[in-house]
Amino acid sequence: MNKAFSILLCFFLIINLGLSQAVVKKEKRKQKLEKSFLREDRPWTIDLPIWIPGFRGDFVYGDVSLEGEDGQNPGIPTHPIEPPPPTEPPWGGGNIFSRLFTSSTYLKFYFVGRVAYERNNFLVQADMFSGAVGNDLNFRFNDKLVAQANVSISLGRVFMGYSFVRKESNSKKFRYELYPYIGVRVHFISVTSDLDKLVTRLDIHPIWTEPIFGVINQFTLQRWLFIVQADYGGYLVDSKGSYMINLLSYYKMSNVVSLKLGWTDWEITHKDRFKNNDLSVKVQLSGPTVGVNFHF
Repeated sequence: MNKAFSILLCFFLIINLGLSQAVVKKEKRKQKLEKSFLREDRPWTIDLPIWIPGFRGDFVYGDVSLEGEDGQNPGIPTHPIEPPPPTEPPWGGGNIFSRLFTSSTYLKFYFVGRVAYERNNFLVQADMFSGAVGNDLNFRFNDKLVAQANVSISLGRVFMGYSFVRKESNSKKFRYELYPYIGVRVHFISVTSDLDKLVTRLDIHPIWTEPIFGVINQFTLQRWLFIVQADYGGYLVDSKGSYMINLLSYYKMSNVVSLKLGWTDWEITHKDRFKNNDLSVKVQLSGPTVGVNFHF
C-alpha cells in the first residue's frame, strides 16, 4: 500500500513539475513577445530626441555652397579704401562661402521628433530635422575686416506608405517589410551675413514645399528593429530639390519604451532671385540621431 502510494505521489509530482515548466516557458514567451517589435497591438510611436555632448559638433558634417550671379572667381579682393564700381558685385559671383571662410568652426545637426502610426501594412509618419553651418565663422579682408555668415535649415516631412512586401520567418522571430511611400517635405531656410557693408548683406528666408517619393526597408528581429530609408524631392521643380537618407536602429527596453541610434544625411538645392541677382544655395548636412521611443 505504501509502495503504491509513493508511486502515485511521484507521478503527481512529475506532472506538476511538467506543468510548472510549461507555465514558466509560456510566461517567458509572453515577456519576449511584449518586448518584441513583432507585436502589432501598439501602432503608435512617439520618437523624442536625446541630446549627447558632441553630437551637434564633433560628429557632424556640413557643407555650404552659396553662388552669386556669374559663378566667376573675383581674383584678388580690392582694398576697402578703393571699392569697386557699384555696377559690379565685389565678390564677382561664384562660391562665396568657399572664398570667405577657410574653416568650419561651428556645425549643428539634430533630430527634432517623430510621430508614426503603423497598422495593417499602412504607415503614416511625420518627422522633423534641423541644422546649421557657418555660424560665427569669420575671415579677414586684407587683415582688417571680419565677416560673419550663417545658413540654417529646418525641414518637416509627412508621408504615407503601404507595405507591398512582407515576409516572416517560420519561427515568427524575423520579419522584413518594404514600404514605398509618397509625401511632402517643407523647408525653412535662413541665409544671413554681416560683411561690413562691403558687399550685399544677405538676409533671406526662403520657404517651400515639395513632393517626395521614397522607400523604407524595415528589418525586425524580436527586440531589434533596423530601418534603411531614402527619399527624393523636387519633382517638376527645376530650381529646388533635396534628398534624405536615414539609417536607424532600435532596441526595445520594455513593451512601451525603446532606444534609437542612427545616422541621417540630407542635401538641398535652392535657386532664386535676390535683389535682381541669381542666388544659388546648396547645403549638405549629416549627423547622428539618438532618441527614446514610446509605443502605445
